[in-house]
Amino acid sequence: MTILVPLKPVALVWGLLSAMILVGFIASSMLQGKNPFTPGAAVSQSKGAKARSARAEQQPKRSHETVESSSR
Repeated sequence: MTILVPLKPVALVWGLLSAMILVGFIASSMLQGKNPFTPGAAVSQSKGAKARSARAEQQPKRSHETVESSSR
């Protein structure tokens, strides 16, 4: 016994779900500030973000000792 599945509604639902996933990916990328249509743009942006975070970690933190020694 075989079950016949109408192909047209299945194809329409499959296409609709695929389109929704694609639109969601593009919208998510745009919200993160990335352009999903340029190949390699995400790689260069991530390297720049790593360099900025590394520079931020290397900056010395100011302590209260410098303020106290200057007031004496």
